[in-house]
Amino acid sequence: MKKLMMAASVCALLAISQSGFGQAAQEGKAAKKEMKAEKKVAKARELETNARTGKGIEIAGVSDSETRMDKADRKREKAHKKRLKSDSKELKAFAKNKKKKAAGVD
Repeated sequence: MKKLMMAASVCALLAISQSGFGQAAQEGKAAKKEMKAEKKVAKARELETNARTGKGIEIAGVSDSETRMDKADRKREKAHKKRLKSDSKELKAFAKNKKKKAAGVD
């Protein structure tokens, strides 16, 4: 019930302030991408420490330390991509706001 009330109030606020909705959506997407990036970085760190310490099952040629480090590197690269996407969403929201102000639609 509480979530329903909160959702209804958010929808009402968004209906009133439709001009800021696009920017808020972009900022929300950016925050979500940033959280995903942090999660991937944490997983990469965990995989790295497991590879260094030899924690877990190790199968020669399949899950040796080098292969595990490669997997951690791939996770880190994906996290970097998520951060770039987050930054682009923030820039898009900023540009959208500037464009509206320039057009006098604010």
